[in-house]
Amino acid sequence: MTSASAPVVINKCLNKFAAPRLRQLSTSASQIGAGSAQEGDVTKGKRLHWTFLLIPAAVSAYLGVWQVGRYQWKVEQVKEREAGLKGEPINILQSSERVKDYQRVICDGELKHERSILVGPRPRSVMGTTQAGYVLVTPLENEQWGSAVLVNRGWVPASWKTDAELQASGLPKGRVQIVGVTRSSEPRSSFVPDNNPAKGEWYWLEVPAMAKAAGLPPDAQMVQVISSEPQPGAARSSAPTSMELMALRTRTSSAEDQYPLPRTMDDLMAFSVMPNDHRNYALTWFCLSGATAVLALRAARLKK
Repeated sequence: MTSASAPVVINKCLNKFAAPRLRQLSTSASQIGAGSAQEGDVTKGKRLHWTFLLIPAAVSAYLGVWQVGRYQWKVEQVKEREAGLKGEPINILQSSERVKDYQRVICDGELKHERSILVGPRPRSVMGTTQAGYVLVTPLENEQWGSAVLVNRGWVPASWKTDAELQASGLPKGRVQIVGVTRSSEPRSSFVPDNNPAKGEWYWLEVPAMAKAAGLPPDAQMVQVISSEPQPGAARSSAPTSMELMALRTRTSSAEDQYPLPRTMDDLMAFSVMPNDHRNYALTWFCLSGATAVLALRAARLKK
């Protein structure tokens, strides 16, 4: 073999035996690198997984704390309302200061029925039957003191507008005395239309606008008549008997049929969300927060 042909023979040997081995090593290195990258992605995904669970845990804990605050606020509201309803009545027409909401008051004067306002419609459920009706608000004036208030006298049926017999039972003449509590304007829902005083259309209790429409000063307060007797169809501690049901269904006339129907003390102490409801909501949110936090800790341990 000549010296010139030796490199050619060496190259042929390398191509035949070494090249496949080098390619195999290169492929293995590539697979190892890809596996390491994939393992890193999985670890990162696990980390993101358990960290992500901490978000609903924190949000639930915040909502639980918020419900605790609402519970404490509602308890104070109940105490203040009870104190006002059970306190000695104040003569609102002689008071030089504005009386706070839900304060028990007394007033006397003459009801101006011709300037009454019907607010509604306000349906009412009695014995499983829905009755259409309105809330009747009538101004009361006392000429001796030169003062006046709006009186929320309670619920009347829709037929009260046209039934003279019904109206006669609810239009006391002369000087009357009203015992009730002070109330401010209702919070207006986004689903309730705005009042239209020009057309006499009232959908919610807006005290300043109603006082102006009734010819009273805009700062006149509203007194809601209260009754110590439960209204027909009101909640009771025990279920009615069959005889009671028959009596209610066949009754043609009674004191309960006299309109307007005022609110009761129990009605005024009722909230759309009672304090115990806020307490239950808080417990639910705290349980959800704790459960989600436990899942996050378990997920954090599994990634190791």
